[in-house]
Amino acid sequence: MENYQKALNYETVCAVLGKADSYCQDQFIQISNECDVREELPYNVRRYSEVLGIDSQTISDAYSACRKAFGRLDEKVRIIEPSHPLWPASVTGVPYLYLMGDVSLLSTSGISVVGTRNPSNRGMTLTREVVDSLGSSGFTIISGLAMGIDGVAHIEALSKDFNTIGVIGTSVCDVYPPKHEKLQRLVAEHGLLVSQFAPSRRVQQYFFMMRNQLMSQLAQGSFVIESRDGGGGVKQAQYSEREGKKVFILRETYDNRTYLWPRKFKDPVVVNLSHNAGSIVRRSLQIGRTFGRKAAKDIQPTLF
Repeated sequence: MENYQKALNYETVCAVLGKADSYCQDQFIQISNECDVREELPYNVRRYSEVLGIDSQTISDAYSACRKAFGRLDEKVRIIEPSHPLWPASVTGVPYLYLMGDVSLLSTSGISVVGTRNPSNRGMTLTREVVDSLGSSGFTIISGLAMGIDGVAHIEALSKDFNTIGVIGTSVCDVYPPKHEKLQRLVAEHGLLVSQFAPSRRVQQYFFMMRNQLMSQLAQGSFVIESRDGGGGVKQAQYSEREGKKVFILRETYDNRTYLWPRKFKDPVVVNLSHNAGSIVRRSLQIGRTFGRKAAKDIQPTLF
């Protein structure tokens, strides 16, 4: 498996240091100056020990635990790093991406569709209409496989044979929420599943905000549907705005005074009609039309 050993060695460093990725990456670079980090770590454990200032036995024990966790990876998983030709130029601060499915989707034009985990019937209808319009306009539908709007977006994309990317806050070996086990499998089979987290990582609450940040980097813009103030969808839109990307909001959401967040953005694109979302997004991004529908498949999963 491509980059398997290097990623495993890196995660061992993270495990023994217990610090932020940015610090671990710096330490790993120092180790790479001393030995070949693509080799099995035990061959160079003394070098790791010298750079990290941690005894060899502790590092060896951590390596064994991480190797066991990495054994859960499906053989179809691809692990890529920033120097890889497939790596999206917009993705920064992430050491590895773990991929399952159609990796060519990383090079397509994607729009992230996100929102509340507890949508109204109206919110679900609007999500389907937005996804239909975006997909018909050639955009890949990117979402986070969460309950609610995310799930509706993926299901609609799959049922209409549109390209879809699921970005998750766990490793590709795990599923959250558990109810989306089948949906996650379908996304991996018919679209692309993406995670920045190794199977050795213990899931933390903040991983899901990191997932939203990665989604904002992968997508050309974020379309927020029916999200509460301060929710994950709003946070992602904030990430998009900071990166200079477009934030798309439906007119009825923008005009709904029970929501404060829509008017906090500097220059959101307000979409008057959900079924015109695709053409509005294309015009806003100043890109030509492409076609993202795949060969028809009999996929009719349900969420509720």
